[in-house]
Formats: sequence, C-alpha cells, structure tokens
Amino acid sequence: MNSSARTLVTVAGSIVVGLVAFVAITVLVTEGLEPYVWPSLLVGLPAGVVAGVAAAVLTFLGANYSEERRTETGVSQRTAVRLRAALGAIAGFVVGGGLGTAAFALWGGGLAGGTLFVGLPAGLLAAAVAGYIAARSGGRGETRQAVLQ
Repeated sequence: MNSSARTLVTVAGSIVVGLVAFVAITVLVTEGLEPYVWPSLLVGLPAGVVAGVAAAVLTFLGANYSEERRTETGVSQRTAVRLRAALGAIAGFVVGGGLGTAAFALWGGGLAGGTLFVGLPAGLLAAAVAGYIAARSGGRGETRQAVLQ
C-alpha cells in the first residue's frame, strides 16, 4: 500500500473512531445525568465533542507514531512532538475544564452552565497552554524547531 493510500486509511479510521467516541460519550453522559441535570444534553454534547475530537486526533497521531516506530529510522521528531503536544493539550483541557466546571457548580451555579460558560473556555485556555508547554519541552535531544515543521 502506498503512502497516500495509507494516509487516507488512517484519516478515515480516525474519523470513524472520533464519531463513535462522540456518539458514545454524548449518550452516556446525557443519560447518566438525566435524573440530576434538566438540560443534560447541554453537558453531554460538549463532553461528546471533546471526546470525539480527542479520540480522532490521538488515533491519527498514534497510528503515525506506531507506523514510524516500525521503520529503521524510528520515530521522527515532528511526530513525537505532535503526539506529546496533543497529549498535553488533552490533559490540560480535562484538568482545566474540570476544575472550572467544578468551581462554578460548587459556588452555586448549575452543572450545565458551568460546563458551557466556565469549563469549556477554561479548558480551551488550559489546553492551549499545556499543549504549548508539552511541545516545547523536548525529549531525548529533540530540537524546538520540530514543532514548526
């Protein structure tokens, strides 16, 4: 299989994984919070979107990492930096968004409002910062320019 066909299969597989994660997490969170939160879809939908995007990105980058690891030259700096940045951004989003939502909900706001108006913006900001830091913290002699390539 040539390189472009392999890339197409990887992209298609990543999209399918992302869609499955989106649907599964949206349904699980919405149904799980139904007795406790009236517009539970307002919590389930952002959670599903985040899970779907994270699953698609990690599937694509993980497949590239795995493919490059099997070659004689090993994993390129660019792939390693991209994977590290994605993992850092996802971790930052989960921590920042979770803390923002929890703080809003504990201070008298609702869970749905906390997710949409505090958790999502705080998570996006934390993801940007954590992804940048993860990408810039080079491992095993990597150059910082690999992020820009």
